[in-house]
Amino acid sequence: MKITVNNNFIDKLFLLSVIVGNTIAISFAKPLEMNPRNFSIPYRIFIIAFSVFIIYRERRNISCKNISMISLAGFWVFYIIKLIYSFKNYPFNQDVIASQNEDLFRILFMILLPSTALLCIDYRKVDFKSITKYCISILCGLLVVNYIYGYIKLDHIFSTYYIMYGHIGASLFIISLFLLLFCKKDYKSYFLFFCLFLGLFNVIQSMARSPLIAIFVCSFYMVLLKGNKKYLLYAVTSILLFIGLIILHEQYGDGQITSFNRMYKWIAHGDTSSRGPLYTKAIEIFNSNPFLGGRILFEDGVHPHNIFLELLMATGILGLIIYFLKFLPVLQNASLFWNIKKSNIYYKLIFALFLQYFTLVQTSCNLFNIPEFLYFSSMIIGISYTAKTEEA
Repeated sequence: MKITVNNNFIDKLFLLSVIVGNTIAISFAKPLEMNPRNFSIPYRIFIIAFSVFIIYRERRNISCKNISMISLAGFWVFYIIKLIYSFKNYPFNQDVIASQNEDLFRILFMILLPSTALLCIDYRKVDFKSITKYCISILCGLLVVNYIYGYIKLDHIFSTYYIMYGHIGASLFIISLFLLLFCKKDYKSYFLFFCLFLGLFNVIQSMARSPLIAIFVCSFYMVLLKGNKKYLLYAVTSILLFIGLIILHEQYGDGQITSFNRMYKWIAHGDTSSRGPLYTKAIEIFNSNPFLGGRILFEDGVHPHNIFLELLMATGILGLIIYFLKFLPVLQNASLFWNIKKSNIYYKLIFALFLQYFTLVQTSCNLFNIPEFLYFSSMIIGISYTAKTEEA
C-alpha cells in the first residue's frame, strides 16, 4: 500500500518548526534540569532532514535564473571562504578557533539549507491562518507556563540569552496586535488582549532594549498598514506616553526596570551599550580593504552588533551587495506587504515578524547566529516570488 503525505501539511509543519520550533526546543532543559543540547541537537537534526526533504520535493523550483537563490548560495560560499581565510591569517583566542567547525556546520546546515528550502515553497498553498493560530497558542501557552514556573522557581523556562527571551514576548505581542487590527472576528477579544499584554510584560521583564524597539517598529508598520488616522493617532499618543513613562521612571523609579533604564540612556544620551568601540573597530577593518573586507570576527569572537557594519567588515562592499541582492523580488513586489487589499493578509504578518528580527540585527547577533532573521528573510522573498509567478 502506497503511503501519501499531504504537501500542504508538510509545508505547514515545516513553517511552524522554523517559526516557533526553536522556542519549544529551548523550553524543556531548565524545568527538566537537563543539558540544553539534549533538545537543541534533535531540533537541528529535524530541521536539516525536513529541509533536505523539501528541497528534494521542490527541486524543479531551483533555478540558476532565480537571483535570490544565486545571491543566497553565492554569499554564504563567499563567507565560508572568508571564514577559513580569517582563521588561517588572523589571530583569535583559542576558544574562538575551537568553534570554527561548529560555525561551518551552523552556516551550511542551519542557515543555508533551511533558507533554501523556504525559498522553494509555494506560498499560495500555505494555510497561514492555521499556522498563525498555532503560533499564538504555542507562544501564549509557553509564556503562561514560564511565569507559573517562575513563581515557583524564581527563574524562566527558556535556555536562551536575555535578548532572545524578550523577543519571544515581542513575537506574541506582534501576532496579537496584528490579529486585533485585521482578523479580530476569528478570535475572542479578551484572548488577544491577554496575549498582547502577556507579550509586552515579557518584553519589559527581559531587561533588553531590542525587543522594545522592535514592537514599536512593527506596531507602527501595522498601524500604517491599517490606513486609519484614528489608529495612527493612538499609536503616536501611545509612543509619546511610553517615552514619558520611561522619563518618569528615570526620575522617580529608582532604576527598577532595567529595560527602561537602557531605553532612557539611548533616547537621552545616544548610549549604545558599549557598542561604540565595536563600531569604530569594524569601520577601521573595512577601511583597510573596502572591496573584500577583512577578518570576519574580532580576536575574542565578538562581532560589531550591526548587520551592515559586520557585512562591510567581513565581506566588504562586494559581500554587502551579494547579500542584499536576494531581496530584489521583495522590492519589486513591495505592494504585497504595504497594500492591505492586495493578496493574502497574512503575508503582512510574516513581514512584520521579519521587521522584528531586522530591528534586532541592527544592535545584536552576528550574521549566522540569528536564524530567525534569515528564515523570515527567505519567507518574504519566497512570498514575493510566489506573487511574481502568480502574475505571470
